[in-house]
Amino acid sequence: MLWKEVQITTTLEAEEAVVNAFYESGAQGVVIQTLQDVLLLQDDPKVNYIDESLLEIDPNASIVRGYFSEVENTEEALHQLITAVKNLPSCGLNPGNCEMVITEVEEDDWANSWKKFYKPTKVSKSIVIKPTWENYETEEGEIVINIDPGMAFGTGTHETTQLCAMHLEDYIKPGDVVLDIGCGTGILSLIAGKLKAKKVVAVDFDTLAVQIAKENALLNDLEGMIEIREGNLTDVIDEVADVIVANILAAAIVELSSLIRPYLKKDGIFISSGIIIDRLTDVLNALETEDFKILYVQQMGEWVGVVAQKIG
Repeated sequence: MLWKEVQITTTLEAEEAVVNAFYESGAQGVVIQTLQDVLLLQDDPKVNYIDESLLEIDPNASIVRGYFSEVENTEEALHQLITAVKNLPSCGLNPGNCEMVITEVEEDDWANSWKKFYKPTKVSKSIVIKPTWENYETEEGEIVINIDPGMAFGTGTHETTQLCAMHLEDYIKPGDVVLDIGCGTGILSLIAGKLKAKKVVAVDFDTLAVQIAKENALLNDLEGMIEIREGNLTDVIDEVADVIVANILAAAIVELSSLIRPYLKKDGIFISSGIIIDRLTDVLNALETEDFKILYVQQMGEWVGVVAQKIG
């Protein structure tokens, strides 16, 4: 079966928004490629060959490929995609030139080729994210999260995920209640569960992400601890948490900062990432306005993670 592959080269800042635009326009799968992915693959002793042209990827760029079935109305889908990408500057994002390339590919060529870029990754002092199709020999003290992202966004290798993972390991205590806002494929929820949280509630508005997150919870024997819900924060949550984590865009974190206080216990911790460095000041100002104390700010590449504490 033939599929249309639509490739958009964008900025790291706009990467996640472009991914969302693909899914909202009807893409059946999305693959993300950055120079970091290639360098991780290059460092893998099991990989014998790397196409050297991949090393020429702009370190500040993200290549996003979406796949559309030829039996669907692809012209309408592409129009919706292009319109969404053109509107990103109005959301405060710089998507770059967004060069677009459209080709036809066989289904087998895209359904599995992305897996070669996804290897076991140690994302914090003890947490390792491992794809189900890879073998990994666990070292003493390591916590291994098995994940199959399907074709949904969220493989655990992105800097923003790693920033959140490191802070979850620092701040979660056994018995804590944790909320994961914008959970994607559920990686941060799985980490919270493995760190012995008593209960984890994960929320995402994307149906595919919710489905994959549920499958990953089952894969890690955490289905009794993690509850995944489809919807927005105020619509589907009534719990009060010790820790809230959100790996989403900076604009969404700014908005979320004015909403989450009722869902966070006194002195509770709010861990956030998905913040491009240029938007850090906006996030810090929003949190401080809502009486959060900034405990920690950490940068990784172009991205920043923030740990804040509810005061009062």
